[in-house]
Amino acid sequence: MKDLRHFLKVLSGVTGELLTTKESVDPKLELTRIIYKLEKERKHPAVLFKNVFGSQIPVLTNLFGNRKRLALALDTNEAGVNQVYREREKNLLPPVMVSSAPVQEVVYSGDDVRLGMLPIVTHNSGDAGPYITAGIMTVRDPETKIRNSGIYRLMVQNVHQMGVHLAESSHVYYIYQKYCALKQPMPVAITIGAHPALYLGSLSFQGIDTDEFEVMGGLLGEGIELVKCHTVDLEVPAQGEICLEGYIHWETRAPEGPVGEWHTLYSGINNYPVVTIKTITMRKDPIYLDICSGATEHLLMGGLPRLGQIYNYVKCACPGVKEVYMPPTGFCRTTCYVAIKKCVEGEPANGAAAVFAADPFVRHVVVVDEDVDIFDDSEVLRAINLNMDINKCFIMRHAKGSPIDPTSRNGVVTKVAIDATRPLNSNLKRVNYNEGLEQIDLRHFFEQDY
Repeated sequence: MKDLRHFLKVLSGVTGELLTTKESVDPKLELTRIIYKLEKERKHPAVLFKNVFGSQIPVLTNLFGNRKRLALALDTNEAGVNQVYREREKNLLPPVMVSSAPVQEVVYSGDDVRLGMLPIVTHNSGDAGPYITAGIMTVRDPETKIRNSGIYRLMVQNVHQMGVHLAESSHVYYIYQKYCALKQPMPVAITIGAHPALYLGSLSFQGIDTDEFEVMGGLLGEGIELVKCHTVDLEVPAQGEICLEGYIHWETRAPEGPVGEWHTLYSGINNYPVVTIKTITMRKDPIYLDICSGATEHLLMGGLPRLGQIYNYVKCACPGVKEVYMPPTGFCRTTCYVAIKKCVEGEPANGAAAVFAADPFVRHVVVVDEDVDIFDDSEVLRAINLNMDINKCFIMRHAKGSPIDPTSRNGVVTKVAIDATRPLNSNLKRVNYNEGLEQIDLRHFFEQDY
C-alpha cells in the first residue's frame, strides 16, 4: 500500500530530492527560514527535521517543492505530469473500508487532547500564531451524504480549538452553510501526513457530487483504504500519519489571522468559524507534514490540480490546445500560459475566455503558439514582445476573482487576455537557435570547466 513512508523511500533513492537532519530546529520561524534560504539558493529538496524543539514528532516540509516530486508522486516525469494528472483524475477508484489502521495506533481523547503535542509550525513573523497547513479536512454533505475533502488553513487558538478559513469559493463552504441552516455542528476529520497523491486529489477541481477519496484513488492507481473515525461519523485514510476529529460549530466565531498567504502578503483579521478537536489519533511513530506557507511548494501543489480543469475548458474552445501552465512567477494562481496550434484567427481570445471560466483565480492569460515553451517565462515574454497586438487583446472588468487576491475589491477583479500568437498569414520563419548545438563541445574551445 502506497503511503507517505513509501514515497519517502522513493525520494531517498533520487539524488538531491530529500534532505534529513538531526540538528535541533525551532518550529517557530527557524524551520521555515531554512526552507526560504534553500529557495534563495535555487534548491528545492524535501526536508525531514528529526529533532524539533518542543515535540517528539519529526516534521517533513517542502515535499511539494518542485515539479519533479509532483511527477514522482504520480509515477511519471515532469514532461508528462500535466497529462497524467488529467487522465487519472477522471479514473475514479472507490475506496476500500478496513477495520483497523496505522493512523489509529495511538488514540488521545478527553483531557489528553492537546494540539501542543504536535510540532505545529509558525511560518512567518507576522503570523498570528502556529498554523496547520497540510491538513486534509473531510466533511459530509448533510443532504447528499457525499464526502468532501480539501485543504484549509487552521490557526491554533488554544489546546483544542483552531480558527479555520473556509474559502468562499470552496465546496466545503457551501456544505457548511447547510449545517448552519440546520443549526447543527459540522463533523470534520483532518488528516495530517499522507502520500502526496492524496493531497493533489483533495485539490482536484471536481463537482460537488464527487468524493475526492475516489479521485485520490485514481491518482494513486489503487483504491485508498479508509477507516471509521472514533468520535465523528466520517472516514479517513487508514495509511495517514495523524488525524484530528472534531466539529465546526454553526454559530461560534473567533478572530483568525493575519497569516502569510500564497500571494506572499499577510491576510487580514477576520471572525471565522472555529474547529473544536475532540480526539487525536496517530501512528506510534508519526511524521508531521507541513506545507511551507507562501513558498514554492505552496504554489506548485495548488497549481497542478487547476491545470486539468483549465485544459479541459480550453480544449472545448481551442481543439488545437497543446498545454497549459500556471507559472510560480504568477503564484500558480493569477497567471496562465496557453500554447495552441492556431487554426483560425480569434481562437486565442476564445481560449483565454475559457481559462477565465475554468478558474476564477486567474486574471492574466497569455496565449502563444505551440513552438513556445510555456514552462519558460522568458520564452513567453519573448512571444509577447514579438507578437502582441493590443487590438487582439481584451480586458474583462468586474469579474469574479479570489476574495484573497490583493487586487480584488469584495472578490471582484479586472482580468486581461493577451494574444501573443503569430498571425496565420505571417511568412516570417522563427530562428532555431538549438540547431546544431549537440555538435558543439565548449571544452574544445575554452579552458574553463564546463
